[in-house]
Amino acid sequence: MENIEEILFELVAAGLGKRNDCGFSKDVDWHDIYRTAMMQGVAAICLDGLQSLHLNNVIPYPVKMQWIASAMKQEQMYNAQWQSAVSLAKLWHDAGLDTYVMKGFVLANMYPRPMVRYSCDMDCFLICEHVWGGEKGNVVVESRGIDVDRSYYKNSKFCFNGLTVENHQYLLPIKGSKKAKRFESWLREQMETKVDEYIGDSYLQVPSDMFNAVYILAHAQEHFFEDGIVLKHICDWAMVLKTYANKVDWDEWKHVCKEYGMLSFGYAMSRLAYRVCCVNVPFDCPKDDEADRRLLDDTLYRKVCNNGKRSKIQVRINLVMNMFRNSWKYRMFSDTNFLMFCGRRVWGYLFDKDL
Repeated sequence: MENIEEILFELVAAGLGKRNDCGFSKDVDWHDIYRTAMMQGVAAICLDGLQSLHLNNVIPYPVKMQWIASAMKQEQMYNAQWQSAVSLAKLWHDAGLDTYVMKGFVLANMYPRPMVRYSCDMDCFLICEHVWGGEKGNVVVESRGIDVDRSYYKNSKFCFNGLTVENHQYLLPIKGSKKAKRFESWLREQMETKVDEYIGDSYLQVPSDMFNAVYILAHAQEHFFEDGIVLKHICDWAMVLKTYANKVDWDEWKHVCKEYGMLSFGYAMSRLAYRVCCVNVPFDCPKDDEADRRLLDDTLYRKVCNNGKRSKIQVRINLVMNMFRNSWKYRMFSDTNFLMFCGRRVWGYLFDKDL
């Protein structure tokens, strides 16, 4: 049986336009390839890869039809979300607000075909005359009869024309950590670009290059510690490296990542971006085979707990249990002791009012 891992990587690289040849034997379980690609969030990318390599005819017809149908559904959902996001940004623009998009459509715009990078929601940060305008944005939305959930300190949440929106007050969790608060301040300073840049014909604004190069990695690291990442996150990082190769001061990026405990994770993600997506790394990246294997194994083979039918208490218990199981991640990919991290989180939620 062909190695599923290597086949996925070849299809991903081809789908991203970084590979134009490959050789598969007839002994391939294409249903398993499709199922894994779906779980890893790269099914549409892999389908583009199959088409660019002219391999459509080697896939059993039922699997091919299922694969095409899922990609078409994703494209329809992307288009619907895009229209909702464009309308929302116009609404906020008319109220004097700048809508900066984090991840999501910004990342999708880096891909050869944006619709292959589907997102479940839109994360945004609103600015009004160079200060945070998130609450003003909430009021504008509520004036349209939409309920806004403000129960979480980091961001409010609502649904606009079928699009789930997270309107951030803070870019990352900051409670209980002075370093996280310094990082938050640095990110906010980096948010606005010198010249306004919009995504397509919309009022959805793109944060600065350095902001994206740091924040996208920080968000992936947060996911990695709490639950885990999927191949989609590695593809995202590959697109960041490709897009900003000659635009970002990577020495400054290294300095920032080292200061905030992300450099070892950034190195590993960059090495895997090259291995999985064939994207060149635009800076010197030390070799660490053990870190790469641990990160890749956790990405591809970890057991995923489905919280769909569990209560909020059970979900939180699962999150805590996952954190203890994942304590090795803190040792290998951060500068923070796991128990110290947990202590800061607990203290922050109970006592930290300095927000």
